[in-house]
Amino acid sequence: MTAAMLAAQTRAEALRIVRSPFFLIFSIGMPLAFYFLFAALNGSDTVIESTVYGAYSLMSMTAFSLVGTAVSQFGIRLAYERRDGWVRTLRLTPLSPSAWVGSKIAAHLVMHLAILLLLFASGGLVYDLNLSIGVWISSGLWLWIGSVPFLALGALLGTMRHADAAIAVGNVLHLGMSVLGGLWMPLSVMPKWMQMVGQWLPTHRYAHGAWNLLAGSPPSAADWMILAGFGAVCMLLSVYILNRREAI
Repeated sequence: MTAAMLAAQTRAEALRIVRSPFFLIFSIGMPLAFYFLFAALNGSDTVIESTVYGAYSLMSMTAFSLVGTAVSQFGIRLAYERRDGWVRTLRLTPLSPSAWVGSKIAAHLVMHLAILLLLFASGGLVYDLNLSIGVWISSGLWLWIGSVPFLALGALLGTMRHADAAIAVGNVLHLGMSVLGGLWMPLSVMPKWMQMVGQWLPTHRYAHGAWNLLAGSPPSAADWMILAGFGAVCMLLSVYILNRREAI
C-alpha cells in the first residue's frame, strides 16, 4: 500500500514539474540557450582544460540547470506548499510525511535524469562531440548523483517561513553560486578575488568533477568532500529547523 502510494505521488509530482512553465523556461530553455550562445561566442572546438569548449560548457550548463531545478522546483515549491497548509492537509491522508518527501525527491531525481539526457543529446548532436561512451556515462552519473546535495539545499530553502522570500533567496543563491562557481564562464578569466572564492563553492566543485572526467581524470577529493559536506550541512540544518518548529 505504501509503495503504491509512493509511486502514485512520485508520478503526480513528476507530472507537476513537467507541466510547470517555470521548469520548461528556466530548467530547459535557458540552459540550452546559454549553452549554444556561449559555445558560439567562444567556439565549440576551442581547446580548454584538455577538452573542447563545446563539451566543457555542456557540463557547466547541465550543472546550472540541475542546481536551478533543485532550488526552484523543489525548494521554493516546498516553501509555498508549507505556506498554503499542504503539510497540515497531508496529515489527514494515509500518506506519511516521509513518503511525501521521498516521492518528491524521487520525482526530482527522475526529472534531473531527463534534463541530463536532453541536454547531453542536444550538445552531442549539434556539435558532434567526440566523447567516448565511458565519458558520457561517467560524467552523466557524476552530475546526476551530485545533484543530491543541491536537493538538500532546496530542503533548507523549503523551511523558510516566508515563501516569497524563498524566491529571492533561491534565485540569488542559484545565480550567485553559478556565476562565482564558473558555470557561466571559466574561473580562469575572472578577477583573482572571484577565483579565490569560486574554487571553494559547491557549484564549482560539482562542475569541476565533470570537467575532470572529460579530461580523463576522476573527480578530486576536494570535489567529493565539499559536495558531501555541503549536502550534509544543508540537510542537518533543515531537519533541525523543522524539529524545532514542531516543538514550539
